[in-house]
Amino acid sequence: MPIILPETAEASSVFLVVNKENEQGAAAQAVSGILDKLVQQANLLAAGASPKYDLQYESITSGTNELDYTDFLLTGMIALSIAQGGMFGMVDLVEMRRKGLIKRLRMTPANMGIFGLSDMVMRLLFSIVQIILLSLIGVLVFGANLYINPFTLIIVFLIGTLSFNALGYFFSSFSKTTEAYMGVANICSFLMMFLSGVFFPIETMPEWIQPFSAVLPLTYFADGLRESMVYETGIATASLWAGIAVMVIWGAVTFLLGSVLYKRKAIAADR
Repeated sequence: MPIILPETAEASSVFLVVNKENEQGAAAQAVSGILDKLVQQANLLAAGASPKYDLQYESITSGTNELDYTDFLLTGMIALSIAQGGMFGMVDLVEMRRKGLIKRLRMTPANMGIFGLSDMVMRLLFSIVQIILLSLIGVLVFGANLYINPFTLIIVFLIGTLSFNALGYFFSSFSKTTEAYMGVANICSFLMMFLSGVFFPIETMPEWIQPFSAVLPLTYFADGLRESMVYETGIATASLWAGIAVMVIWGAVTFLLGSVLYKRKAIAADR
């Protein structure tokens, strides 16, 4: 993308040579805009006129408090940690089935759905410890700033944690070995880690990737934690409830699918 400056004082044109294929590219548009502004400034100076208007730049946030990158990263890491705890935490169910403990449990009046739900609640208690410890480390060690709306945080935390526990329950329902379970959980965790805005905003990703981020539960869990832990967002917010709805759908669908698969295996085992 060469720039050809005037060869003599009498020449009045500056040429920007761009490949036809890159004419609509972001780099070409940016360089063209910068050169256009420089040419306009040069014309004003040549005419002896002083600029009447100038551009003032100010960074604002939609929330009451400014979001520093440390705050952004801390809330993202909390969301990722809790999500991984849910997705990897149900591996014990696979081992129980491999040892025949699930088969014996089916011979009792116990409901497999209630059994899975009880395990999810136990993981929920572990997640409470996680969010407290990570928040303390972020504030005391890295200087993060947290402005918490307790009611919103409780809602987002409960829905998000149970949703990812349900996802782990679903993984355990069709995984025959511990290795298979860990493989599926690792793939899902890896994809969501980089597509859900944990380390950097989704807006900075290529446009063709952003639609994938819009359907992942970790995207809305991380956003919900930022809204409730940094922005002090109230519960009566449409965008917040839209994210909660996505997490509820993920949690309900995966939990029901997991229960159905466990039930089918129970029927097959009885036959």
